[in-house]
Amino acid sequence: MKILQTIILCGMLLVQLQTYAQTDTTSAHPTDSVAATAERTLTAADTTIRYRINGAYLGSIWSDLKYTVARPAHWKGKDYVRLGIVLGTAGGLMGLDYEIKQLFARNHTNFWTSTANQLEPFGNAYSPYLVGGMYLAGVIAKDRKLEHISLMTAKSLLISTLIYTFTKSVVRRGRPSYYNDPFVYNAPFSMDKFHTSFPSGHMLTVTSVATALAEAYGEDHPWVPWVTYSIAIATGTTRLYHERHWASDVWLGASLGYFVTKGIYKRHKALEKKKALKALQMY
Repeated sequence: MKILQTIILCGMLLVQLQTYAQTDTTSAHPTDSVAATAERTLTAADTTIRYRINGAYLGSIWSDLKYTVARPAHWKGKDYVRLGIVLGTAGGLMGLDYEIKQLFARNHTNFWTSTANQLEPFGNAYSPYLVGGMYLAGVIAKDRKLEHISLMTAKSLLISTLIYTFTKSVVRRGRPSYYNDPFVYNAPFSMDKFHTSFPSGHMLTVTSVATALAEAYGEDHPWVPWVTYSIAIATGTTRLYHERHWASDVWLGASLGYFVTKGIYKRHKALEKKKALKALQMY
């Protein structure tokens, strides 16, 4: 029942967001140039890409997966700076992983345990249900934007999960619930539950969804990123509290979900821009 209530409430909230969303795609002053006059005639169909579950959408998943995997080959200076920040922070956290584990272990209380139990499902059960609820709400309400956003979110989550699954099968790090040493590893592709700590799948899932919603609604509703990322941070904290992951696992899971999703949305915006420019050339 709690999951159903969550879906219904989130669906109502997202439909309400659509009510207040702007529908205009262009605006111009009467004294603008001839090119601007052509812009005013553009419709939403000319400037936006809206997905439905069909061959085009399924094809976009494969295209975005190839784009994401190949993207490091096209990185520039700022991309390497971001990578340095991510890896540098991960290295610092690895040096503190044991102390952070002990800090949480010393502060277990009934209140925090109850709170952590309520928040933890956002990293596995709640997030996929939320995406499914968004899709159903969009279809039922005939809201193409909401339907599209749910499919973009699902695609981002799928691609980040595929990359996470491969990474986890290669890097077999011991879980803190089984080891006190954060530097215990097993051979790549070894199939055992004791070495499945790196990176955090819960954190990747909730961060992917949080980033997708922030990208979709953050510009018109600045409070959305604050809410979604706060939930993501709280979910990651529960993984430390339950000793399911080291702090560095949580950080890298969040980083993977965030940057993969941001990249997918960036590519989508570039495709929309390309579509708009092509439409302008037809005038």
